[in-house]
Order: sequence, then structure tokens, then C-alpha cells
Amino acid sequence: MSYYDILLEKIPRIKKVLDNDDNCTIYHYTKPEKLLNILCGGTLRFSNALYLNDKEEIAYSYRLIVHLIDEFDDINLNPDLFDKVKNHFRNKYKHIVDGSNDFVNKLEYFTTSFSTESDNLTLWNNYAKGKNYTGYNIGFDKKKLIAEMTENDYLPIYGSVIYDKQKQIKIIHAIFKKWNMLFNRALKTKRSNKIRLFDIMLELIDVLSIVSIFFKNPQFKNEKEYRIVVVNAFGVENSKPTGVVEKNGLFVPYLEYHFSKDSVKSINIGPTFDENIFYTSTNRMLLNFGYVDKEVFRSKIPLRY
Repeated sequence: MSYYDILLEKIPRIKKVLDNDDNCTIYHYTKPEKLLNILCGGTLRFSNALYLNDKEEIAYSYRLIVHLIDEFDDINLNPDLFDKVKNHFRNKYKHIVDGSNDFVNKLEYFTTSFSTESDNLTLWNNYAKGKNYTGYNIGFDKKKLIAEMTENDYLPIYGSVIYDKQKQIKIIHAIFKKWNMLFNRALKTKRSNKIRLFDIMLELIDVLSIVSIFFKNPQFKNEKEYRIVVVNAFGVENSKPTGVVEKNGLFVPYLEYHFSKDSVKSINIGPTFDENIFYTSTNRMLLNFGYVDKEVFRSKIPLRY
């Protein structure tokens, strides 16, 4: 069991909110040219969470954490603990929004996105460019993919994105309450020492950092997003190698994971007028790369122009 599994085991109710252990299919939406690269190479790309398309996406969670430290008046938050936590996330927020060159913290979170819906109009609209161009998604067997990643020492953290702000607040409240109790209890013990108190602070920062990746602005709730996160220590011995790709002028670090063909269940084709030829060409492409007995589905959403 990884360090992060142990952390999430300490908050079982929150872990269950992220993922209730259902054996379901999760869908990775992508462009046709990227679908070809993914299936040909058998790799999924996990991008550094700090450099997602919208910088406000991760800043949203950090800003919420900082705000709630000052707002919760029903918990007597220990200032020795929470002043440091507040400064940590305020500095991370400033790093994203204002820009800085502070890379002291080498721990990085890499994520890739799925949806729990196979035929989602909001997501298809990101890829439709006229009647002769459409998007695709790959249906992965969630349990099989996660089990394989674990076996390959990628130690995934996974769950559905939470869009409900009240639910986000309740989760942060529960985390604050638990680690505040642990800190105060450690202070009262005869064997209390600075190392133990420091470890509690690091645990709190780590669990907030992990959970916050699964928070998103409520305006994106129609995406029904599901995320898998991989933690990696940059520049440390035995860390996983990272690459860098350019996206809209931004240099984004990434990890690549080689999945098995067994973890792929289906391919879904977005709305298009010429669905028959898209369907036959997709089946032919799958056979070319050795994806046998994979189902191909056509969108049931009507296309209008």
C-alpha cells in the first residue's frame, strides 16, 4: 500500500465519495489524430496538474482552502498548524497566478481526464469542427486499468470530480477537523516532538493537495469528469521520467503510461453526418493495431447545422 493510499484510508468517507468501487467504464475523449497516437503507441499521457488548460482550475481549489481556514469558526483551528498550511497554499496559488521561479517543492501531480458518460454533448463540442470532423473517446475498464497501473508501480489515485461547492466545503471541513485533532493531541502527549508535529502538517498538506485535484468549478459539472492522478518526485532518484510538450505556447511536463490492450473496452465516435464510413474506418484501424473484439459505437446525439 502506498503512502497516498494510507492517507486516503484515514478519510474513508471522502475516499468513497471520490470512488465507490463500482466496476464501470470510463471514457477518455480526444481528437482523431490523438486517438491514433494513443492506440498505436498504447500510451496515455498524464499532464502536470499545475499546467492544465485553465490555470484557474487548480487555483480554484487552493484559493478555496485558504479562504476556508479563515471562515470555519466551529473548529478552533490551531494557528501553529494552519498558519503554515495557509502560507503553503497561498504561495502555490501565487506561483500559478502571478508566476514565480520557486521549485523547492519537487513533488508533482500528474493527471489525465475521463468522463463517466460515453456520449456527452458538452465534451463532443470540444472536438466537432463541421460535418467531416468529429471527436472520439476510448472506453477503458476502470478496475482493470487501475489494477494494471498499481502493478506497474504507478500507484494511481482516482475518483470522480466534485463540482458541488457545498460538498467541497464539507470535505475540507472534515479534513481540517481530523488533522487539527491529531495536531492538538500530539501537542498534549508527553512524547510530543517537533518531528511528529511536522509530519502531521505534511500529511495535512498532502491530503489537501490530493483531494483538491478532484475539485472543479461548478460551471463544468456537465462534463461528468473522472480523474486518475499519479504522484511523482521530479529530479529524485528512481522517479519516473517526464517529457515536455508544447500546448498553446505553454511547456507542459507529462508522464506516459503504457496500458494493455485488455484494458480497452470500446471506441465511441462523436456526432457526424457520415457515421457509416467513420464506423468502418475505426473498426479497420483497431484491427491494424491488434485491438481485437473491441466494440465501436456511434453517437446517438443528432447533429444539426
